[in-house]
Amino acid sequence: MKKTTSIALALLLIAGVTNAQTRLGIKAGANISSLTTDASSIIDQVKGSTNYQFGVVLQTHVLGLVLQPEVLYSVKGGQFNNSTVSDLFSESDMKWKSQNIEVPLNIQLGFGLPFARAFIQGGPYVSFMTGALINGSSKQYEDVKDYMNNFDYGVGAGAGVELMGIQLSFKYDWGLSKLGKEEMLAGQNINPFNELQNRNLSISLAYIF
Repeated sequence: MKKTTSIALALLLIAGVTNAQTRLGIKAGANISSLTTDASSIIDQVKGSTNYQFGVVLQTHVLGLVLQPEVLYSVKGGQFNNSTVSDLFSESDMKWKSQNIEVPLNIQLGFGLPFARAFIQGGPYVSFMTGALINGSSKQYEDVKDYMNNFDYGVGAGAGVELMGIQLSFKYDWGLSKLGKEEMLAGQNINPFNELQNRNLSISLAYIF
């Protein structure tokens, strides 16, 4: 119920910026995602993965800028080979995957080109995790959502070009919240995901009606 309410509030926020110049669109693309941490014993053994995203966008012109809020289903992930993670989940050589409802607000500054609009973009995002899976040596995914924080937020920056309603863009997102919950044992945190944050490069194609 709390998750549904949060998503509804985000949709209402997006609707609040609409006006007569607003256009609706659809979007899909690739996520090239990974994880980062200050704990080098973990990050040295993390690899990225390629996943996907898709959803809907709104595009509104305000004061010479383009506001483009979006609601996306976004899959992110990575690959581990780390003894701490292996001990916690009783697996090795694990692939990590999370499913998320992501709501970015992209603020675009455009540059007029013949027959096209080029732009740079940036802005915040919020994300609600709907699933978290680990695929270990058994090659079967195990649900580990109970170890994870359901809410993520961050900022992103990128660029793109739009021609006749077709928009090609890329953006790099920096997650600012910890991926995992704190799990304390004998006064020490034993959940290494509590040290990790999302990083994601998205390359996407949208059609704005």
